[in-house]
Amino acid sequence: MCLMVSLCPSAFADAWAENFSYEGKSWDQVVEALFERYEVDEEKIGLGYYNLNTGEEHYVNEDKYMVSGSMFKVPLNMLFTEKVSNGELAMDDLIGGYRYSELLRGSIVNSNNDYAKILWNEAGRWIENGNSVYHRYRELIAPYMGVDPENVDEKYYENNFFTPKQMVTCIKLLAENTDRFPGLIEAMQEAEPHNYFKLREQRYDIAHKYGYLTDGPKLYMCDCAIAYTDDPIVFVMFTDGVNKAYDVMADYATLMCGYTQYNTPLRLEAEEKAKAEEAARAEAEAAAQSAEEAKAEDTEKEEAAESMNNELPGESLANAGTDISADSVSILGLGSTICFILVLAALIAVIVLLIKKRSLIQPMWAVLAVVFTVAAVVLSMLGVKLGTIVAKPTGDPQAVAKEFMDSIISGDYDTAYSLLNGYSSLGLENQPSDESGQLMYDALKNSFSYELTGDCFINKLEAKQQIQFTFLDLPATEADIQAKTEAILKDIVASRPAKAVYDENNNYLPEVAHEAYAKALNEVLKNASEYYTNAGIQLQLVYSDGSWSVIPAHSLIKALSGNTAN
Repeated sequence: MCLMVSLCPSAFADAWAENFSYEGKSWDQVVEALFERYEVDEEKIGLGYYNLNTGEEHYVNEDKYMVSGSMFKVPLNMLFTEKVSNGELAMDDLIGGYRYSELLRGSIVNSNNDYAKILWNEAGRWIENGNSVYHRYRELIAPYMGVDPENVDEKYYENNFFTPKQMVTCIKLLAENTDRFPGLIEAMQEAEPHNYFKLREQRYDIAHKYGYLTDGPKLYMCDCAIAYTDDPIVFVMFTDGVNKAYDVMADYATLMCGYTQYNTPLRLEAEEKAKAEEAARAEAEAAAQSAEEAKAEDTEKEEAAESMNNELPGESLANAGTDISADSVSILGLGSTICFILVLAALIAVIVLLIKKRSLIQPMWAVLAVVFTVAAVVLSMLGVKLGTIVAKPTGDPQAVAKEFMDSIISGDYDTAYSLLNGYSSLGLENQPSDESGQLMYDALKNSFSYELTGDCFINKLEAKQQIQFTFLDLPATEADIQAKTEAILKDIVASRPAKAVYDENNNYLPEVAHEAYAKALNEVLKNASEYYTNAGIQLQLVYSDGSWSVIPAHSLIKALSGNTAN
């Protein structure tokens, strides 16, 4: 009965997308499988996908204008939230008799068309060019859609039409500039939490805005979203009379998240491999150059270099040892299985003998005893392999995430590291030894700030909390520091004698170069806030030993390094 109960949900669930295999499949092949499953007419659908970390981009009917339904309320609200960000508008300001905060939530969370019309009428009055209010509003949102309002296809102004490319451009802009459009993503996260793209996909935090329109028997359904997978993505779907549109939409969301999650570790592994290969090549080139120099100097050094090179096969021996250890582990696992089978066979044999010799034992119950014993052993083995199936963790993972981030911001690394799972350090406590490095280190620490985004999603012994993290983008400062350094060096050259600036090889003296760089660095860091950026980061937490702890994502480690970590 326990086995039957556990299998019932699987028997009734439509888990095709969840069980889809991405191995060896491109994005086009994943979408093709979706189309084949639901017999989708490609002319009636528009798709878009963009990976915010890698720039990977794909489309179906990229430039085809299709009915967008209520998705238009995203760029419409971008107009007003940007004014809030610029200080031209406050959330409590009245528009058409309503506070803008009410119009924002009403049009995005509740998809209220009357509220949206109030906003586009208001926006339409911002331009005086003789066109209709609707035409003016569409002109204003054109930059968000990536088009020139004066040269765009006339179909853009004909009705509530957008293309997959335009919607991806719009949502990408929103995802990458959250401070520019305050409150909009949070409203999208609240909208229809269990429908459209979020009908079945509950593993990841998704901010979306759906569209639904019927014209007689014809159904137009669409959705646009930001999914905070390990590599956050933007994806869009338009449908124009597609059969089983709701199922197609739900599975598309699951497939896009699954496709991204499958490829992220492969990408990171490939990058690490390429980095290791590059380091190995550099090391080999350096070794070869050293060997040539040594050979030119004297024969003894050449022999030493050859001796070092002859030691390299030791790596193969070490690897061979690892393989032997792995084989030993496999043999031990096979031995355990054989022992279990032998014990089981012996148990059955004993029961059979008892049945023959003692009439007090009922054969049916004896067989059932064996069956239940085997089931208990099998379930025990599965329990060890799979871990706890039903768990009731205590404590608030969101509070732990907040305490962890607060500790990072305040520099209380002992507390922060005590909340880590599997990590003893993030390197934050290692201060540079030189003055310039210390300046950069302090500026990076002072730039840190964060904001919790949405609720904490808890799944048994795991939890996920989305945050928006602000930090100093160090690579973004490099060009300005270099330019200022060169300008300062020119001033030094003009104001000092040559012997106080150059060495005998006509190169800058080290102390002069250091002086110029230090001054340039100070000037750039006076306006460090100009180089601040922010990233959407998903904190992963795990429950063990009676408490929640944080598993830092690669994106967090990269942000804490100021975008310098690979």
